[in-house]
Amino acid sequence: PDAFPELSELSVSQLTDMNEQEEVLLEQFLTLPQLKQIITDKDDLVKSIEELARKNLLLEPSLEAKRQTVLDKYELLTQMKSTFEKKMQRQHELSESCSASALQARLKVAAHEAEEESDNIAEDFLEGKMEIDDFLSSFMEKRTICHCRRAKEEKLQQAIAMHSQFHAPL
Repeated sequence: PDAFPELSELSVSQLTDMNEQEEVLLEQFLTLPQLKQIITDKDDLVKSIEELARKNLLLEPSLEAKRQTVLDKYELLTQMKSTFEKKMQRQHELSESCSASALQARLKVAAHEAEEESDNIAEDFLEGKMEIDDFLSSFMEKRTICHCRRAKEEKLQQAIAMHSQFHAPL
């Protein structure tokens, strides 16, 4: 009775007819204010959903444009990352080739090559393949280069030793 106060106003014979005849029950059921409210609420909800769907459809082009912008920026990011990694690799290679120990090794090889060239010049002179003026200028040039490179190598070795002495890990 609290949920359906309309039924409390009906007589027992009306309630029995309603119980036995489905049409009467359906007619009574359709006149209930609760059902009318549910139907109204449903209609309002459908209208609200349709309006929201229309708004969403209007936003779709903007969303698609923003999605494409994100994809383009992601592709650019990927390209930039690849370029950055290549440049980092190149920087690492250059750093390795310019390290103090690599420079020292190259100076040692270059000094040795200059010494060999001066020895070849001396042998050519001793075998009589070269005039004394040519020998002196060529030999002195190669020996000077050899001694300069050895001096630079020793200086670099001292700098490396000094650096490692002051920057050694504890």
